[in-house]
Amino acid sequence: MKNVLFAAAALVVAAGLAHAAPTTYNDAENDLFDNGFSNLDIKSVKVDNDASNVYISVETRGYQNWTKYMIYMNSSTASDFTGTNGWGRPVNLTTQISHYVGSWVDQDVPNTNQQNWAWDGFNWNMDGGQTNNDQSQTGINIVTFTISRSFLGLLSTGDVLLFDVATSGGGGGDPGVDHLSRSDMATPGWGTASTSGNFLAYTLHDIPAPGALALVGMGGLLAARRRR
Repeated sequence: MKNVLFAAAALVVAAGLAHAAPTTYNDAENDLFDNGFSNLDIKSVKVDNDASNVYISVETRGYQNWTKYMIYMNSSTASDFTGTNGWGRPVNLTTQISHYVGSWVDQDVPNTNQQNWAWDGFNWNMDGGQTNNDQSQTGINIVTFTISRSFLGLLSTGDVLLFDVATSGGGGGDPGVDHLSRSDMATPGWGTASTSGNFLAYTLHDIPAPGALALVGMGGLLAARRRR
């Protein structure tokens, strides 16, 4: 009987893990115009989703609280796109975008660190007209951004998010110093616009309901009992 229960529990765990692993996108290291800026050097980005949100975790080679993060997104359900971005930073995009997240990790403003912007065909509009606090630091050099699926319009399994992540400095005219989409230098210096590479693609996966997981476990248990 103990083996039967263990097998049923394993089925439940396996069903959950099948949907739990984030997708990892690796980036080349030391590909900046100045590799002394380890906080701007992207190592990898992990993307995952649940029923409500998309989660983007950015790991850099180092960490400084003046780092700025820029996430460029093209939602497969959007109808309006642009080659600009919500902060007006000097970045040349190879893919037009519908949504943009601009964020900073300055320690002195912990409640004002993420802005979600959407393009309406004419202008950029900040979600809710205010700055959101949807960012968290989950490791020494890892910052995670939570972005609502309803904001992105990604409501169904199979919807696709094309995206790029870039790091930058505190000046309004600073480019993307490192782009996830490139394995080489995105810009030769602070005074020159950066250029993205080909955007990455993330496909939203389904989320099994708790009741479904319970049914999987019960099904395994009942089948085992019938075989006794």
